[in-house]
Amino acid sequence: MALELHSWPRSSGTRISWALEELGLPYKYVEVDAKKKENLASRHLALNPHGKVPALVDGEQHFFESLAILIHLAHKYGIEKKLWPSAGGQDRADALCWTVWSMTELGPYMMQYLYHGMDTPVSYKPEDRSKATAAYNKAQFERILDALEARLGDREYLVGTFSLVDLAAASWLMLGTMFGLPLERWPRTAAWLKRCSERPALKRAR
Repeated sequence: MALELHSWPRSSGTRISWALEELGLPYKYVEVDAKKKENLASRHLALNPHGKVPALVDGEQHFFESLAILIHLAHKYGIEKKLWPSAGGQDRADALCWTVWSMTELGPYMMQYLYHGMDTPVSYKPEDRSKATAAYNKAQFERILDALEARLGDREYLVGTFSLVDLAAASWLMLGTMFGLPLERWPRTAAWLKRCSERPALKRAR
């Protein structure tokens, strides 16, 4: 059975379609229409009980949450495709840690800073923003970028060559820079992000 990705455009499902394109896996893209509340229909809730996207069907298994989906794809398909390290070494440990870090640290702190500390299409109304929240998340986000810059000090990608690890982190920063987050203080990170953004598979992703 072919893979099915249930998603909608400009969502976290895009990083999954990017991963599937990088892996060269045939898949069916099932677009969920939120305006018609298809995400709340019983058939979609059976795949993602939270009524969100993405959801992935892989044979008899189905997954929700982009982090869980990425790890599943990495372990099942990524090793053979040279997009995820084999088990048993530090590269595998690093891959897992940096991927989880992307979803639990980089993404959340960046988004809270965008919501409270900048003027973007996703930001809260000025009267609803918190200066304290903006300052805290800005400081945490800059700490995160410092760590990323250090990691890229002697390598072009987070774990050896380009892998799903880079995809996890870059997908967040592409969104941030699209909304105006500057990376001038982190030149290695900016160069790495440019390399990731030029991947042909990303251009094919939906």
